[in-house]
Amino acid sequence: MPHPKSSAGYRLGIVNPLTLVGNEIKTILRERAFPFAKVSLLDSTGAAAGALTEVADEPAVVSPVARIELEDLDLVFFCGPAAGNREWIAHSAEDDFIAIDLSRPSTAEDGKLAIAGVNLDDVAIDDRLLVSPHPVVIPIALILHQIERLSPIESCTATVIQPASEFEQGGIEELARQTISVLNISTVPQSVFDRQLAFNLYPAPEHNEELIVSQIRALTDPRMQLALFVTQGTIFHGHTFSLFIRTRDELDIDRVKNELAANSALALPEGDQQFGTIDAAGKDEVLIAEVRADAAIPGGFWVWAACDNLRRSSALNAVLVAEKVLF
Repeated sequence: MPHPKSSAGYRLGIVNPLTLVGNEIKTILRERAFPFAKVSLLDSTGAAAGALTEVADEPAVVSPVARIELEDLDLVFFCGPAAGNREWIAHSAEDDFIAIDLSRPSTAEDGKLAIAGVNLDDVAIDDRLLVSPHPVVIPIALILHQIERLSPIESCTATVIQPASEFEQGGIEELARQTISVLNISTVPQSVFDRQLAFNLYPAPEHNEELIVSQIRALTDPRMQLALFVTQGTIFHGHTFSLFIRTRDELDIDRVKNELAANSALALPEGDQQFGTIDAAGKDEVLIAEVRADAAIPGGFWVWAACDNLRRSSALNAVLVAEKVLF
C-alpha cells in the first residue's frame, strides 16, 4: 500500500471527466464511498477546460491537465482519446503517481493489463502504470478465465455487438434522432455515424479487433485459437457477446455454469429469470444469458452474454484496480 502524498489522504485525478466513462468513474467512487481527500478533474483534449460539473455532490470545475496538477496526485484515471493522454501518462514514474489508463485505444504498451476477477493478484505495489483493457476484452477474459479452470481452451470464436455509447453522448443522441427520423420517414442525420444505424446492423468501422485479440491473449492461454468480429448495433448501452468455445475436454454444461457463477463478476439467471442486453444497463456484472452445448462439435458450446460497457467493462474495473493498488 503506497503512502498518500498528503496527510489528509489519497488525492485522485480524473482526466477527461466529462466523457461517459469519466462521469461513470465519479458515480462509482461515490457509490463505493471511496476514501479520498481530493479529486481533481483535468482535461487533455483542450475542449472541456473551465466546464462546471460536480464531484461527490459538490460543484467542481475542470482544469487543463498540467504537470503541477499531476505532481500533487497519488492516482490518476485517464479516460477519453489516447492522443491527448499519451504525454501525461509518460510522467507517471517521474511525478510519482499511479496511472490507470482507460484511453481509447490504450497507448500504454509498457503498462500491465489489469482485470478485477482475472489477475488483480498479479498487480504489485511498484506497478505505476496499469491498463484497464478495451471494454470488449473484460467480459470475454472473465468468461475464458473461468472456463480455463476446467479444461484448456482450444478455440474461441466471438461475435460482439457494440452500442452507440461507444461514440460518447453524441452517438447516443444521434441514434435517438435517427430512430425518430426513420419512424417519421424523414432525412436521417449522419454526423457521428457514416450511415443509418437505426434499425440496422453492420461491421464496426473502427476495426479494433487486432488490439482486442492481443489484449485477450495477454490475459489467457496464448495457445488458444481466437477469432473476433465486432459489429455496430442499434443499441444505446451495453455490449452483446456470442462466444463459441471449444475445450480440450468435453465439459458438462452444468459444470460450466457452476464455474462461471463462481466468479462474482459474472451472473447467471435464476429460476425463470431471463437476460438480454437491456438488462445489463447499470449492472455491475457480466450477465450470462445462456450456455448451450453444440451437439455437432464435441467439446464445443455457446455462451451468450451482455455487459454494461461503461461499468464492469470500463469504470468499475478501473475503480476496483485502484482499490487493489491503494488499499
